[in-house]
Amino acid sequence: MQQHYLGPPPMSPLSRIVAGLVTALALVGAFFFGLFILAIVVALGVVGWAAFWLRMWWLRRQLARAGFSPDEPPGRGSAGQRERPEDGGSVIDAEYEVVSRQEDD
Repeated sequence: MQQHYLGPPPMSPLSRIVAGLVTALALVGAFFFGLFILAIVVALGVVGWAAFWLRMWWLRRQLARAGFSPDEPPGRGSAGQRERPEDGGSVIDAEYEVVSRQEDD
């Protein structure tokens, strides 16, 4: 029976062992290189998250010094506004009269 090879004929056993070791070493090197890149990406993510958290903490601190409370909804008891009475506040009712109207021509 005649065998036909697509590539060169089979190598000697010693060269096959060396090629296998080189291949295994290349795979291990690629694995650790990928692990190193992943560690860099994770470290950059942690640093970015810490910077974002620190910035938000600083902004909350500045707003608290200015009198804003993060627990209250906007427009209720914000800085510069009087607090509403405990009975729920009052509604001011008014009537108005149109003095002049601008006509669209």
